[in-house]
Amino acid sequence: MERAVIALFRWLLILALGLSAFGYVCRDRVGAFVFARALNQRRGLTCSQPEVSVAASLNAVRLSPLHCQVSEGPVRAFETGVTLLRLRRLHVRSAELESATIDYRDRDVSHVRAVDLEPGRTVADRRLRQKLLSAMLDASEMHSLDAPRISVKLLTATRSGRVQFVMHAFRTSLDGTWNRSQAERVECPADVGIELRGMDMRVVPGWGKLSAILTAGTPENAPRATLWLEGRRLDGMRPSVVAELGPVARPTNKLL
Repeated sequence: MERAVIALFRWLLILALGLSAFGYVCRDRVGAFVFARALNQRRGLTCSQPEVSVAASLNAVRLSPLHCQVSEGPVRAFETGVTLLRLRRLHVRSAELESATIDYRDRDVSHVRAVDLEPGRTVADRRLRQKLLSAMLDASEMHSLDAPRISVKLLTATRSGRVQFVMHAFRTSLDGTWNRSQAERVECPADVGIELRGMDMRVVPGWGKLSAILTAGTPENAPRATLWLEGRRLDGMRPSVVAELGPVARPTNKLL
């Protein structure tokens, strides 16, 4: 997920300390007060004030829907549905959301050198590659080594208000030093006419890898091919991306 959201969850440590200091019985009101104060002190982040419900065991916190504006980084704003935060030893272990929307800033990818190992791409394939490359650049720029696990049943990604992807069963995790994002199904805009299945993207600063099965944008969702993307030197002066289409059964000598 995104650095702004991750930074938001870190403030729960302050919330937990506030609970200890101000009392157990009034933990919900104390939690809401401390959480709101922490949000207001977060540089570059302006959020609505959520209702906070703290479990009696103090190992889970439920937040009502939240809306935030972000002044720095790739993310412009985000909205969340009801969020369940699970804690372990005053740290956020995971976040579970019913729904969320993240709006990204416009990103120019015209300077990225593209290498197609399979010629004859359609316009729709090129549009899809550009959207995925922009998402990879965003994720690489916001790489974090202490991000909690995050799962969202329905995540909508927009760019300056225009829908880019609608992701079902989305989840992020830390895989070694990689930030890993996965989704069971990804709906793409109508001008692309393609859906993705089994999307799997891994990023570190300056480098990213992605694989997904492309299916036709029809009710049958017939498999078309497997797409591999590898972004290189994404944080340098001469970034490049290698794209390849192959059979649905992944061969052993591909990019990922």
